[in-house]
Amino acid sequence: MYPHRRWLHGAWIAGLGAGLATVAVAGLVAHLIHGTLFAPGDTALLPPLILAMAAAVLRHGLQAVRDGCGQRLALAVQGDLRARLIASAGHTGPVRMAHRGHAGQWAGRYQDQVEALGGYYARYVPARLLTVLVPAVILATIFRLDWLAGALLLLSTPLIPAFTALIGMGTEQVHMRQQEEQNRLAGHFLDRIRGLDLLRRSRALASAQMDVAEAADRYRRLTLRVLRVAFLSSAVMEFFSAVAIGLVAIYVGFGLLGFVEFGPAPGLTLFTGLFVLLLAPEYFSPLRRFAQTYHDRAGALAAAQALAPLVDQGAASARAPAWDRHHQGPLLRLEHVTVRHEPDAPATIRDLSLDIHPGDMLALAGPSGSGKSTLLAVCAGFMGIEQGRISARPEARAFAWIGQRTHLFHGSVRDNLRLARQTSASDRQLEAALEAAGLPVDDPALPDGLETRIGEGNRGLSGGQAQRVALARALLSGSRLWLLDEPTNALDPLTEEALLDTLFHHASSRKITVLMATHQPNVLARFPRILHLPAGSVRENGRD
Repeated sequence: MYPHRRWLHGAWIAGLGAGLATVAVAGLVAHLIHGTLFAPGDTALLPPLILAMAAAVLRHGLQAVRDGCGQRLALAVQGDLRARLIASAGHTGPVRMAHRGHAGQWAGRYQDQVEALGGYYARYVPARLLTVLVPAVILATIFRLDWLAGALLLLSTPLIPAFTALIGMGTEQVHMRQQEEQNRLAGHFLDRIRGLDLLRRSRALASAQMDVAEAADRYRRLTLRVLRVAFLSSAVMEFFSAVAIGLVAIYVGFGLLGFVEFGPAPGLTLFTGLFVLLLAPEYFSPLRRFAQTYHDRAGALAAAQALAPLVDQGAASARAPAWDRHHQGPLLRLEHVTVRHEPDAPATIRDLSLDIHPGDMLALAGPSGSGKSTLLAVCAGFMGIEQGRISARPEARAFAWIGQRTHLFHGSVRDNLRLARQTSASDRQLEAALEAAGLPVDDPALPDGLETRIGEGNRGLSGGQAQRVALARALLSGSRLWLLDEPTNALDPLTEEALLDTLFHHASSRKITVLMATHQPNVLARFPRILHLPAGSVRENGRD
């Protein structure tokens, strides 16, 4: 908030100015009514009338400025927070992000919970100081006019924040439960969307629909609880302010009728009484506004508790790789690198040093959990490191990634291939890439050629065909570094051999550096260099 304090200061100044204008309007209106009743033909009342109208316009204008400054403050803080969340997610990396929560929950927090902070900065923070300043100005004016009326208002004031605080304690808990349920609902709904095709084939759509409806109903009930608490807070505020204003009105009425002989009551005039009565509701107006914003504070506190780990985890995450543009050594150099998925977890990779030169064919071998996929993620920049250093040539920043199950987007083959090129590629180039990958455009698997539709979950293509589309995409990208995470693991032996033949042929002819994670002996036998994990030893041409 501190970089945007000018908006907060603007809201405070405009709010205080609106309070002073309110005092001026009340005094001028009381003067006009008093003069109209006791000096109806006095032409001197015209200037006060003009001043009252100008003060009223000024008051509403300053209130608009106050609200506008509060909104600008909220938008600025929300923009900064969203930028920090994006930076934190980028620093944390997709691998650690996947271990720390559901994508639907993260998106819900980025959108909805950051939005929940808007009321806190737009209304609560500016109102916090104005709740003291504006009533103090009005109360000082009333005490100057009639100290007994001021005392009545002053004695009723502590009851309002006391009851508001009591209600607010329960409000925060309700908000926290509501936002937790909102996050669960986002993840629940996204899971059902992702598995929609499986649910349809399993004839479980009706059951999934009931689950979503039940989750939505739980969220609805929690939302109604929040609204009930908010209405209760407003009702308490209105009740005590109405009682206090009523006491002042009774005092003024009895004082004007001569029934009160105590203190300043005998000297009470119509002007003084009207002035006090007009200021009494305005005295409670900032307090009412603050009580309403207390609901915003409760929601913001609950949202902040959920957002704080997301913001802090980026700073606590491991360091990102050092992409040295002036690096003149190997394509990639890892020096005493240690990687952990979480700060308190055992090291997945410990004190690993490795040089990868242009054109190298390096296999990453080891049992499941030995760190093969982690090392690929580190080389791709998807994960930071805890210790050590990574240096890379500029060309290593543009890489092609092929995983165990490639992801093809819902659309045509042409759409998926063009994702690999920042510039537009012609159909001839796309067809040539498919041909090179072993999936010619006239293959029966592509009945409509480049226009062949691909459904969710690569529906319409076999596993081998989908991997060939991914290989064609890698060829189109022009990347000099290919990172392959067991790309043949789910393929039958014949398809695996054919895909490996194609991959090695193009890698050799184009001088492409290949890092492949695998645990299959027949695949390892093809590589001249093998890195054994977690030991970190490199075997060259069959020799350690």
